[in-house]
Amino acid sequence: MIELILVFFGNYLIEFMVSLLSVALVLRWVSYRHSKRDEAYFSHFTRELSATIDEDKARGVDFDGLEDYLTNILGRVNQKLPDRSLRKNLKKRGDTRIEAVSLRDYVGSKHGLIASIQNESSVFNSRVPPNYSQLTERVLNDDKNWSKLFGFFPVDGVSRILDMLPTMFIVLGVFGTFIGISMALPEIAKINFNDLESSGKTLSQFVVNVTFAMNTSIAGIFFSIILTLLNTVSPIETTRESTFEKVENVLQILWYHLQTDQKKRSNDQIMPKMLTLMERVCNLLESDKDKKSKAG
Repeated sequence: MIELILVFFGNYLIEFMVSLLSVALVLRWVSYRHSKRDEAYFSHFTRELSATIDEDKARGVDFDGLEDYLTNILGRVNQKLPDRSLRKNLKKRGDTRIEAVSLRDYVGSKHGLIASIQNESSVFNSRVPPNYSQLTERVLNDDKNWSKLFGFFPVDGVSRILDMLPTMFIVLGVFGTFIGISMALPEIAKINFNDLESSGKTLSQFVVNVTFAMNTSIAGIFFSIILTLLNTVSPIETTRESTFEKVENVLQILWYHLQTDQKKRSNDQIMPKMLTLMERVCNLLESDKDKKSKAG
């Protein structure tokens, strides 16, 4: 088994590395576009939700059922979202028409961000402040647009593999160097130094094996540099972290709006009742005092 692996990589290691780089570049391009679309769409949603909360605060909107109000405010936000792509609904390339994803469908679908937030209604109904980082992680991971690439591949898993590939190419290059050396060393034993002319073919094979060893290291370093530069110039993880923070902030605003503002409204409703009750008690005391004075 080991001999077969050595023979395969001894003949096709560089081709294997080129194929791996091609797949990595395609996955990286798709993942980066996916993360940028999430950032654009989710940022638009968080702005609309924050603006709707501010509107309700300014108008002093009252609500009795928290879950019903949560559904109501998320539904209103969804209606405000454009039923089109953030860029263009239809792009033309010659005679080809490409339909873009609707922002409303992207965020408000059955497995979208709005549905994920509604599934956490028990957290928003609790008086105890949640761990917003864990809440955001649950909400986003329930959204297939955030967590899956092509609806199948985990985005975080693909991102980790892409981050690991520069190191892997270095390892493959070193691996190829050792394979080349291991193939070159036996050729030295075949060389007849007293008759170098007859050993020409052996010397040629020795040079080929040493060249292979050097080429694999060069290819591994070069491919590693390419992916490292791409990871630095257009980082996928940084874009996703920025989107995560925006969603986390708006969930925190939403919880305080549902709990703190509701508590304030409850206090505002209770205070007049308490004042009325106190007036009645004072009137009863005054009435009782007058009765006692008349009886005396």
